[in-house]
Amino acid sequence: MPVDLLLQSIAHGFPVREAHVDGQVLSGLNLNDGVVLSSSFRHSSFSGASLTGMMFQDCDFNGASFADARFEKCTFVGCRAAGSDWRRAGFTQSTFMSSDLGHSDFSETRFTQTTAMRCILAHTVLRGAILSQSAIMDCGLAEIVLDNATLTNAAITQADLRSARVTGMRCDTIVFSECDLSERDLTGLMLARANLSGAKLNRTNLSGVDLSGSILTGASLVGADLSNTTAPNALFVRADLRATQLRNANLTQCVFTGARLDGCDLSGAQLGMAVFTGASARFVSFAGADMSYALMHHAKLDGSDFSGSRFLRTDFHCASTGGRLFVPERGNALHTVSERAIAELYDAGRIVPFNGGC
Repeated sequence: MPVDLLLQSIAHGFPVREAHVDGQVLSGLNLNDGVVLSSSFRHSSFSGASLTGMMFQDCDFNGASFADARFEKCTFVGCRAAGSDWRRAGFTQSTFMSSDLGHSDFSETRFTQTTAMRCILAHTVLRGAILSQSAIMDCGLAEIVLDNATLTNAAITQADLRSARVTGMRCDTIVFSECDLSERDLTGLMLARANLSGAKLNRTNLSGVDLSGSILTGASLVGADLSNTTAPNALFVRADLRATQLRNANLTQCVFTGARLDGCDLSGAQLGMAVFTGASARFVSFAGADMSYALMHHAKLDGSDFSGSRFLRTDFHCASTGGRLFVPERGNALHTVSERAIAELYDAGRIVPFNGGC
């Protein structure tokens, strides 16, 4: 199909089907509100073009160039764009679905309110890219390059990031829900206000990382290193922290309700007002930790070491502390209140009314 006929069809609102525009130059063009189906643009150039409201379905863009192009409210569904060039492009309110973008270059590209869902992004380069209010969901990200990228109010979900390159990546209010970052060295990253719910961080190096206000509910951090981490107000609810290193970490007002911390090292940590209700923390080292006003209600603390810990109304109500080491702790602790423990066992559903309730 000649380029002129393609442009006339789009301009008049006619869907374009099975067009072959391989190797053509469409640089600097304005394309608006068109529908293009099952067409081929292999090795064509859209450099500097402006596309608004365009819909591409089952199209072939392998080797095409979109450098410096602008996309607004555009949709790519089932497209093939392996080895394509999108450097310095800009996307606003756009969508990629079930498309192959592997080995493509999105360096210094800006994504705003843009989503990639179930796409192939293996070996794709997003070096220096900016993602704002955007999401990469359930995509293949093997060997993806995110060096020096900036992610703000962005989400990457259900992804295997064990081979991702993230040197110099900057994050603020990022979602890494159900992502696998196991055995990665993430030192130097800023993950404040990150949502890492359900993430796999086993044996990951997070030492010194800022996790302030982050959510790690249900995350697995077995054998991870979080020593010297700054993580006040973080949520570790039902997280698996077995054998995790948390030495000298700032965990003020953190919530560990229902978490597993067996064999964890919390020596020297700041645990003021932290909540360990119902946590399993057997054989944990709390040596030298500041536990002022910490709540240990119903926690399993058997065999743990509290030597040199600072207590200030630290509440061990109904905690299991067999074989623990408390000497020489400093300050004062609150222990089980019998009346309260009995009341907590009260189950109205098991009360049998006297004389049939009469």
